[in-house]
Amino acid sequence: MKRIQLIIILLIAAFTLCSLNSQAQINENQDTTELFESLNDSIDLINSINYFVDSLGYYMFSEGSDSLEIDSPINLSDDDLPASDIYSDWDSLRVHYPKFDFATKTDTTELALIEDNAKYIQPVPGNVTSNFGMRRRMFHYGIDLKLNTGDTVASAFDGVVRLTKRSRSYGYVVVVRHYNGLETLYAHLSKILVQPNEKVDAGDPIGLGGNTGWSRGSHLHWETRYLGAAINPNDIYDLTSKTIKKDTLAISKHTFEYMNKIHLYKKRLRGAKVHTVKKGETLSHIAKKYGTTVQKLKKINKIKGDKINPKQRIRLK
Repeated sequence: MKRIQLIIILLIAAFTLCSLNSQAQINENQDTTELFESLNDSIDLINSINYFVDSLGYYMFSEGSDSLEIDSPINLSDDDLPASDIYSDWDSLRVHYPKFDFATKTDTTELALIEDNAKYIQPVPGNVTSNFGMRRRMFHYGIDLKLNTGDTVASAFDGVVRLTKRSRSYGYVVVVRHYNGLETLYAHLSKILVQPNEKVDAGDPIGLGGNTGWSRGSHLHWETRYLGAAINPNDIYDLTSKTIKKDTLAISKHTFEYMNKIHLYKKRLRGAKVHTVKKGETLSHIAKKYGTTVQKLKKINKIKGDKINPKQRIRLK
């Protein structure tokens, strides 16, 4: 065991030296204040060194658990759990509640976003840097809000913290289940300030903004879900005035029509036989888009080098 740990430490040192040299070259030509979009399918090069070392040590010495250690767990009775009439369980391990099949939903559910003395607070005051919807070849199930590392991130509504976790993609993430039936997710945090089962009010700090997980630059990735399915935040919030659009949210199968677009897009990619090269595209871009490899594309199209030209037709099968 000690020999394995020594080998791993040597590999970390070698990786770190190589990465530092590469990062020095990047920093010479890049303004580090530039805000990048988050990519849930690609690793942030700027953050990779710390995240790699941190994650490796984490998995070596934490016995593989992804849950954060809690010094003094908070116990709640079933009566204290929000929306217990909607959700069948309270899970502090899985980030996403099992998704309900909304294609079978025939009625409309009315959720009260604001009632009694409850209120809504936008988690951070920053503007939207990446919106909900298709982004490159992936679907972005939330919105990205601008912040600086260390900025306070607040709970959007009153509720109870369901989960705090370090995820490979989300980094430090908090999920809060609210009394109105929604769940909100706050990702890429640098620090978590709450514990599972902790009650929070709208505006209470739940973490500090950061750049952890698969992220490019400090920002908050923020999702709003109902029974595990993401809702377009633009249907709920006015992200310019930082208020909610209406006091009640009507949820039906039409709320999740974007899922049909995702299925059609994936089906179209699987059935595609030819791709016409666009300006700036590489074989690597095309291979990732269609779920294949550069080697296969080269073999099918009898391409020897890596150079391709705009408007060139690339056979996929």
